[in-house]
Amino acid sequence: MEMTVPGQEPEKESGRKSARDNEGWVYRSIGLLILLLFFKTWRILDESWNSLNQLPLYIYFGVLAVYLLAERISYRGLGNGPDNTGKQTKKWTRYLLLLFWWPLLILPVLEYSLVPEYGFYPGYNFSIVTLGLALTLFGTGLRAWGLWSLGTYFSAHIEIRDGHELVETGPYRFIRHPAYAGNILQAAGIPLILNAYFSLSISAVLIFLFLYRLKLEEEVLSREVKGYEDYLKRTYRLIPKIW
Repeated sequence: MEMTVPGQEPEKESGRKSARDNEGWVYRSIGLLILLLFFKTWRILDESWNSLNQLPLYIYFGVLAVYLLAERISYRGLGNGPDNTGKQTKKWTRYLLLLFWWPLLILPVLEYSLVPEYGFYPGYNFSIVTLGLALTLFGTGLRAWGLWSLGTYFSAHIEIRDGHELVETGPYRFIRHPAYAGNILQAAGIPLILNAYFSLSISAVLIFLFLYRLKLEEEVLSREVKGYEDYLKRTYRLIPKIW
């Protein structure tokens, strides 16, 4: 039995339920594609494991575990539940980001596993591994700090809630989009851990999408949130003192 919130129009509640159902269908479709890619990669990795230099893989899986743990911890208590939903726009950007983000976590492993068989490039450069490790861990920490600073105003979508207020604490004192900055660093660093240079093409697409989405987000916040235009003038987008 469904119940509506007192004073809320049944049609509006029905529309929200339909939107959530559609969103669930999109997530399930993306999840199925990622699952198929994961199992294919795992099979190839298992077959080529003994012929690989395994140190970069151990480093990569360790970083991946840190990333997933940080995401789980960061999302606790944030305002992303169905009862805390505001006015959402450009939801397709979220789905497109997911469509490229999860393959970015898997394809570098697939690429690294295929190196001995196809001879794309011999061995690996440990300085590149170290660079990728540093970028990914710093990006993970910056994103987590940004999410915690947003608190209940965090949303996976571009969203405005009733009484939406400007957040200027934590990393938001220095840059306007610390979570996106963290994502961009992660996208650049993840393939480098495995010297997976072909996978950097996925990183390039993701970085473009993050930059496009933050532009859309700034347009919405400028219209809807009091004081945001002044905030734009006194802060930098992604890099303090530079841009």
